[in-house]
Amino acid sequence: TTTRIVKSKFEIKIAASSATRRQLSTKAQQKRSSTTFRHRDNHRQHQHATPTSHPILRLFLQSLQHTLLKPRSLPLPRYISPQHYSFTLSEVFGHSSFILVAASYATQDFLELRVMAVLGSTSMLFFTYFHPHGRVLWLPLKWNLLFIAINSYRVGKVLFDRFMADGLCEDLKEFREEHLNVVDVVDWYKLVRISEEEVFEEGDLVLQQGRANHFIRIVLEGELEVLRDGTLTYVVEKGNFVSESGLHAGLMLTGSIESCGTIVCGPPFDPTDSQNNNNNNTTTQNHHRRDNRVRCLRWNRDKLMELLENDKGLRNALQAALSWDIVRKLKMQRKMLSEGRVKNPTVWTKKREDQGISRYASILQNIMLRHPEEFGDMSEVLTKYRRIHHVGDEDHERALAKCGWTEEEFRVGKRHDVEDDEDIEDEEFESARWRRVKRYSSKVVRSLLQ
Repeated sequence: TTTRIVKSKFEIKIAASSATRRQLSTKAQQKRSSTTFRHRDNHRQHQHATPTSHPILRLFLQSLQHTLLKPRSLPLPRYISPQHYSFTLSEVFGHSSFILVAASYATQDFLELRVMAVLGSTSMLFFTYFHPHGRVLWLPLKWNLLFIAINSYRVGKVLFDRFMADGLCEDLKEFREEHLNVVDVVDWYKLVRISEEEVFEEGDLVLQQGRANHFIRIVLEGELEVLRDGTLTYVVEKGNFVSESGLHAGLMLTGSIESCGTIVCGPPFDPTDSQNNNNNNTTTQNHHRRDNRVRCLRWNRDKLMELLENDKGLRNALQAALSWDIVRKLKMQRKMLSEGRVKNPTVWTKKREDQGISRYASILQNIMLRHPEEFGDMSEVLTKYRRIHHVGDEDHERALAKCGWTEEEFRVGKRHDVEDDEDIEDEEFESARWRRVKRYSSKVVRSLLQ
């Protein structure tokens, strides 16, 4: 009986060990078969992704796959870590992609950010195509291809603009460095590209008081005289803007604006003329006097506003330049007083005040007629303009009276005594509506490209 019991226990152990070996062999066989099927599927997938008609390309991709997916050990000293860490070059590309994206958040340069985005997306391409699990991740691969195309276009556009900006003539480059250093050279090229150059000789009329003006100008050479009712109010010299009409305060006005003064190309001012007149030596001075030749760049107001709306950075830079321009004009008025160019300071001050009110009335007229749908948005900017130029309530009422409006009509944003001309009203409405549609549609396209 004891022998039978021992023999039965021994047989049970043998049966259990044999069952365990069968289970282990079955698991190993399943693992080998699954590995074989996985490699076979990966091989089929890469064969499908690789054009079979190009054996050289297929061989190159296979060698690249072998190189990127080959396990490599990280040699660390034992006192740092006794474990062995392995990695693949594909994983290195994946980590590099996220590192480049994180580094792009710390840069402020537009070109550096775009270049980092292209490099990060390119690194992610290698990681998704040669994935460590052996499967091509097509979804992120296609999205990264799209990101690379968009960012490459932006990088190429920036490089092209810089190349074109380097091609500007030397006098325009020197002019920007001397008078518009707050404007980037590429932004200056964009402004020059849509501008037209004008040349005025001494005695030419640039702009008549009370006439519609469609242009904004900047003086490149010489000086212009601004008159109000025949009285010299201020002088525009090299580097000064003309007819900006509140652009420095953020008023993006399109169309024409009524001129508040007459601009002429007068003779150059000589402080010694009065002394020479007293000494009756004007003949000799006139013989040696140089002529006043004025060069200007002019922009169509509609084209310039469209460019500024599309490029916020350029708009901010131009507004900063216009703010400095106002300071220069104020200093020029003080210089006129010290040089004796103002004959009657009382009349001069009165004409300057009238000119400021007329300028403000022209701005109001442009807003109410051409931008009635944006009156609510412009009210804050208009308040800012009044604060900068010290336009009080009395001056505001005088400007409204000059335009033929009341305070109630100004608050409502619509005149009550408008003539019943339905065709004109429909045309104004349609043009304003389509301007808004064009503006917002272009913003959507720019947001997709940027």
